[in-house]
Amino acid sequence: MSLKQINFPIKLNFFKKLFLLTIGVVFLTIIIGFSFNLMFFDKFFIHRKKENIINIRNQILKNIDNREELEYYIQFAQDSYGVKIDLTSIQNNRTHMMGSKKIYNSLKINESIFKMKEMDGSSGVMFLRYYEKFPNGYLLSIRSSLAVIAEHIHDMFIFNIFTAFFSLLISGILVSIFSRKITKNITHLKITAKKLAKLEHPENIIIKSGDEIEELSYSLNDMSQELSIAIENLKSFVSNASHELKTPISVLCLYSQALARDSVKEENRKEYYKIMLEKSLEMRTLTESLLTLSKINSPDYRLNFEEIDLENLISSSIEQYDYLEFEKNIDIEINISKSFIRGDYNLFKIAINNLIQNMLKYSPENDSVKIDLSDSSISFENTTSHKIKGTIENLFQPFYRDETALDEKIEGSGLGLSLVKKILELHRFNYTLSIHNNIFKFIIYLKEKAD
Repeated sequence: MSLKQINFPIKLNFFKKLFLLTIGVVFLTIIIGFSFNLMFFDKFFIHRKKENIINIRNQILKNIDNREELEYYIQFAQDSYGVKIDLTSIQNNRTHMMGSKKIYNSLKINESIFKMKEMDGSSGVMFLRYYEKFPNGYLLSIRSSLAVIAEHIHDMFIFNIFTAFFSLLISGILVSIFSRKITKNITHLKITAKKLAKLEHPENIIIKSGDEIEELSYSLNDMSQELSIAIENLKSFVSNASHELKTPISVLCLYSQALARDSVKEENRKEYYKIMLEKSLEMRTLTESLLTLSKINSPDYRLNFEEIDLENLISSSIEQYDYLEFEKNIDIEINISKSFIRGDYNLFKIAINNLIQNMLKYSPENDSVKIDLSDSSISFENTTSHKIKGTIENLFQPFYRDETALDEKIEGSGLGLSLVKKILELHRFNYTLSIHNNIFKFIIYLKEKAD
């Protein structure tokens, strides 16, 4: 059986995991402290004793030629550091050195040695002794008791146990308070996320904690606001799409029923068929625009880049809408030259078609429009006989149609400029739309935006 197949019945929430992890870290720290004390405390203590003895030795050597200062320091060191100091001359005190004769005889001038042993061989109390032979015939012996280790190591062990339990208790209380506060915030965000998953947009999401949880709460709050806007836009989009489709469908149904009942006079049938064809084409254009807008708004949509000849593209688009040009007797002033860009041909063609179609649809009869193409930009310019009552930003909203277009009964779905905007954003092209003295001017800048 593999590990993946094992089903663990115990599941721990975040609070328990954080609590156990922190207590585990504290407990591990205490165990490591105990282990180091047991293994290295005595060695460290002896090392510090040796350092202290060496410092005493250095001070004695420094004052060895000044008898008064030397005696004062020896007395001071013995009282302050708990050591026994013997400084004797080989010639003047041979009896004193008898107990350590072998050790001194083994030393050369300026040579020293540390020895650890019991004083009487039966007490069990260890002493650390330092021996050195000076070049001026002096023998130095410094003795320090190690009884403090034996006396206090048991007390130190008991004290460490109490310290460990106290540390675990305090850590447990603090971790419990801290982790409960964190889990409370996480639970709040969890509930919020579930509401967002149900397309709700809850309020009071912000958590003031000064950490990553606060940043996450701000992100969820932004997501909630964007979701609210997206839902409203979706409702509006569906409502407008339904409304735009409802009219031609109703006309088709009405005219089809009339033709099916054979209640239309022969001389009117051709007009009925013409209207039905117009409404069918209107529905096809609308559904194609909806499908294109839906497709390019997909987050995983990718452009199919190729080299585009803008001169040919604009020329073919003008030919496509020449019926508007002749119907309204509009003069098209064209100033274009050879220019190439890299982009998605089919999408960029939709953008150019919409701009040219709008330019011709919204221009008054017997007027002129301008198209200028250079290496760096394309501009489309036309005039209108009515002032725009809405804002420029509204013109880019799906299904938005200004009151001017409605008053003049100009056909359209209001999807053209929203498609143009999205296509240019996908190509990373800047654009501007200005309206001044009833002159519309739309400019596409053919250089990609900098990051």
